[in-house]
Parts: sequence; C-alpha cells; structure tokens
Amino acid sequence: MASIAEDVQLKKITFPVRVGFHRKVKQRANDYFQEKGLAKTGNWRMFLKTGIILVWFVVSYTLLVFFSTTLLMAVLSAFALAQAFVLVGFNIMHDGAHGSYSQNKKINWLAGFTMDVIGGSQLLWRQKHNILHHTYTNIDGWDEDIATHGVLRLSPKQKWRPWHRLQHLYAFPVYSLLTLSWMAFGDFQKFFSGRVQGYKLRKPSAAETFLFILTKILYVGYMLVIPLLFHPVLYVVIAFVAIHLILGFTLSIVFQLAHTVEGNTFPEPNPEDSSIENEWAIHEVETTADFAPRNKLATLYLGGLNFQIEHHLFTRTCHIHYSALSELVDRTCQEYGVPYACFPSIRSAVASHYRFLKRMGRRVEASSAVMG
Repeated sequence: MASIAEDVQLKKITFPVRVGFHRKVKQRANDYFQEKGLAKTGNWRMFLKTGIILVWFVVSYTLLVFFSTTLLMAVLSAFALAQAFVLVGFNIMHDGAHGSYSQNKKINWLAGFTMDVIGGSQLLWRQKHNILHHTYTNIDGWDEDIATHGVLRLSPKQKWRPWHRLQHLYAFPVYSLLTLSWMAFGDFQKFFSGRVQGYKLRKPSAAETFLFILTKILYVGYMLVIPLLFHPVLYVVIAFVAIHLILGFTLSIVFQLAHTVEGNTFPEPNPEDSSIENEWAIHEVETTADFAPRNKLATLYLGGLNFQIEHHLFTRTCHIHYSALSELVDRTCQEYGVPYACFPSIRSAVASHYRFLKRMGRRVEASSAVMG
C-alpha cells in the first residue's frame, strides 16, 4: 500500500456508485428534524454540559496543582483532571471541530479550540480527522487512524510482522501512548512537514502558525511549568504522564471499538481508477460500528461516540441527536441490505476488538477485506 500513500495527490479516491441509500437516510434525518422542530446542532443541553465539564476541568486542575498535599489527594485530583480532558475531547472539541456544536461558526471554532487547550491541534484535527478519516475510513494509506507504522496491524491490507502475533497483548498499553506521542512529536512532525502520510496538508497561515506554537507553549506552561513551582519534579512528571496515559487509552479504545472490530470492512481502491465499490454512505456504515446504544451513561460520557455510524453519516449534526437517529439509520440499512454493526455493550465491543487483534496478528490472513 506504500504506492497508494505516495501517489495520494495524483490518484484521488472516488465513490462513484449511487444506489440511493445516502439520499434516503439523509431525507429521513431531515424529516425527523423538521417534524420535531429541532436544529441539527446543539441546544441548551450542550451549553449546560459544556459548563459543567469546564468547571470540572478548572476545579480538578486547581486541586491537583495548588491543594494536593497528600498522595491520595494527588491521585484523585490527577484522575479527575484526566477525566476532564477526556470529557472536553469527546463532548466539546469533537462537535466544535466538526461544526456541529452550534450554528455559529465562531462558537464552533472556540469549542474546537479546546483541542489546543488539552495539548492537541484543532487545525491538524480538522484535516487529518474530518477529511481523511471521515472520507476514507479504514482505507490503508489514507486513514491515519489505522496507521501505526508497523507497531500494530489494524488492517488485512497492512504488512504482517512477527511481533504482531502478540499484538492482542501489547495493543492496549500502546493505546495509552496516543496523546503523549501527539504532544511530543506527532503534531510537530505533521505541522512542519505539511503531510499526513502521503496526503499534503493545507499550508497554514502566519496567524495559524503563531497560534499553533503559542498554544503548545501555553500547554507546557500550565501542565508542567506552573506545577513545578509547587511540587518536586518527579511528582509533576509522574502526574503528567499518568494523566496522558489515561487520556490516550480512553481516546484510542473508543475509536478502535468503532472501526477495528469483527464485521468492519477494509476496502481497497480499484487500481485502475482509484474508485471504491460502494457509495460513500454505505462505505461509512460498513467500516464503522456502534456499541452500547442503550447505555445512557456511556452515551453521556462519550459524547455520543458510541453511535459512531450515525456520527459518520451526519458529521455536522450534534451528538445529542445520535441516539434518535440510530433508529432510522438501522431501518434504512435493513431496507437496502446494508450490514449495521452494533454491539450491545462496551464489554462485547472490547471482546470483539480483542479477537480482531488476534486475527490480524496471524501470519496467514484471509485475503478478504471483510472481518466477519
């Protein structure tokens, strides 16, 4: 697949087939919002949720840095801050960066900017996630979410290596390193090289470059420099790493449960015209999975990302509507014969991902792109 990544600018992947599925599911979603008199973006519930999360963030940070005088207090505060980061990412940043938080573009930008506040980059996210991942889901060489540079094998199209035999054992600890790798070198490499794999990113403006550097400095300042004024270096480093291990694992596992489980497909473009067999919407459903749809606590905590199929079909719709939309998506999939993968619980989805890792770790793997 290296050639695909290298020629990414020359051979743009297309989804030429139209069978009416996308049109029908969009029509039903639009009818739902019209009948209910609802906006597709967030409402007062989103603002209330945001306020609670931001207060949680400030309080947990304040307790950790300025009031933690015992080990127990430090551990509880650090865990609470890690959860604040997770909640910001799933519930505020994600909708903001997709433009689904509000009808106001400035508010969306501010919500998305919380990505920079917790150490990432909204500018990079909008390109590598919104464009690459959401358009070319599970296509090796395009979707960075399944690119691990050989550490893991997350697609039957990726080269097998001997250590993949054990990936079902070491994958979960590796997931914890996600945000540390972003902060340490990943974002810088992408920003200054101007590329994600073979894809050429939009050239940032001078203002965007300044903001990127400034927010990285400010992040290091409030997460490391300020705490060092009140606590020993070792304690600060341990707390910082622990927070990121929790954050990285949580973010990683949620996205893995949505795209690398049994039943997901990993389509390969036609070598002659770089086209995908299915229309885009069907491609998104077949490469994605929902989980724990009736677990209201999980839905609240994950910002609706357990309804990942609905999110991929309606990226500019706020997550507070995903649960309701899932019923009409499921019904439309049944009518068009499109497989709709949905695991009843988080536990069952994790078990499926574990089995998927074991299967991908075998040296001899079936050539089929379907992981049934």
